[in-house]
Amino acid sequence: MLRLWSLTVLAVASLSTVPLFAAPVPVRMATDSEREVYDVSDRAAQQAELHRSLVERESPKGLARAIEVRLTAEERAEADAGVVVDGRLRVGIDKPVAVAFKIGPAVKFGDVAAADGAFVWSGRVSAPGATAIRLNLAPFDLPESAELYVYSADGQAFGPYAGRGPVDDGQLWTNAIFGEEVRLQLRVAADEAANTRLVIADVGYLGAGLPMAGSNLCAANAACVINAGCASIPAAIAPARDAIASILFASGGAHYICTGGLVADSDAASVVPYFLTANHCVSTSSEASSVETYFDYETSCQNPNCTQPYGSTGDTVGSQIVQANATGDYTLLRLSSTPVTKDGVTTYLGWSTTAVANTNGTGLYRLSHPQGSPQAYSTQSVDTSKVTCRSWPRGSWIYSRDTSGATEGGSSGSPVLDSQGRIVGQLSGACGFNVNDVCDSASNATVDGAFASYYTQVAPYLAGGGSQCSASGASCSANSQCCSGSCKGKPGAKTCK
Repeated sequence: MLRLWSLTVLAVASLSTVPLFAAPVPVRMATDSEREVYDVSDRAAQQAELHRSLVERESPKGLARAIEVRLTAEERAEADAGVVVDGRLRVGIDKPVAVAFKIGPAVKFGDVAAADGAFVWSGRVSAPGATAIRLNLAPFDLPESAELYVYSADGQAFGPYAGRGPVDDGQLWTNAIFGEEVRLQLRVAADEAANTRLVIADVGYLGAGLPMAGSNLCAANAACVINAGCASIPAAIAPARDAIASILFASGGAHYICTGGLVADSDAASVVPYFLTANHCVSTSSEASSVETYFDYETSCQNPNCTQPYGSTGDTVGSQIVQANATGDYTLLRLSSTPVTKDGVTTYLGWSTTAVANTNGTGLYRLSHPQGSPQAYSTQSVDTSKVTCRSWPRGSWIYSRDTSGATEGGSSGSPVLDSQGRIVGQLSGACGFNVNDVCDSASNATVDGAFASYYTQVAPYLAGGGSQCSASGASCSANSQCCSGSCKGKPGAKTCK
């Protein structure tokens, strides 16, 4: 039996004899995790000030006429179920609305002229019963002066979103706003207002399917799952807590959660936000474009807080696929911007090309978000006696036995580390005879895509070549491509500032 964290049952094959090829050694082995430290002392104040300024200039007329999205009983049940589908934890559904607004003095949903001559438009979308809301604006193509913001009535505020979206693909999935309502505000130069258009293609309705607090981690987690806040984590592994994120993304009319982690490249002179997850989580450009990351989603041991991460500030929105393959079940993303985590520390994990899939007893370590819960900790040991599933041959995948803790739906894509804290793979799921019980380590194997088996495919990025950021004046399409983190200009003619 094989589980891509969907409890899908497939045939069990005999032990695989597929060998690992010898991976080449990179130019500078990323043996150490690399840490970035930021001053976040004024972060909350900045968001509070942004929210205050948005409320100050919002149009009551615009907010009075909300777009209301109502789900059928069947849709509501689907959104609230919190089930694993195709290896990913489903936490909501996307409701097509296809509402277009032409921004200008005669716009129906409200307007107000700002003191500096800019034009400000306000709008509101409500979804009764939602835990949180995301909006998909597509096509998204704003004039150079335009800035779009989304915010809540009680403190959350994100933006500005500009141009053709975070990855310049003409699509924007906004940050998630906690609650049943999201407010929009668009600011644009008066002479460009008449040519500005917003199209809300879909409303992402995030349901109530995530767990509430339990005695160890969260009530929905299996008893063997270990809250990372309760674990004694080795010093070499502990920095990974600042590299791991829960990711929220849209796919096929629904919203899902998986896990992933930041990856260091071999160029010590630059920081590129490479991010590793599973291919069965994110495999298309549209899925990548919708990715929202949640770093530092942790809780204490004594009083677990299992509220959804949507109430946090969110760290990045949008990403692009750098390299991906179903063999090895990996996707290497480049986030649209460099994360600035809530605690001000961000870790980029090192990696190793040493093949471990056939080295029995090798210790493995992992942080993940099982069932969309705060960080959980688990350890494994490579077990070459475990039977293999036909579609996951040993060598391209690593088979291990859980020695403490466990993984569940939502953990998919979580990097698995060696004793030095270096990535050696990422989670695909489980294979065994009792995959419905994540605590049955005797009957089941935890299975990770093997980094060593696909290293040559990602080496052009992680070992140099494609990892350099661009200097001021260079052409660009996303902020993450610029050393300054700022890519500005007209669509198709943007440069690093």
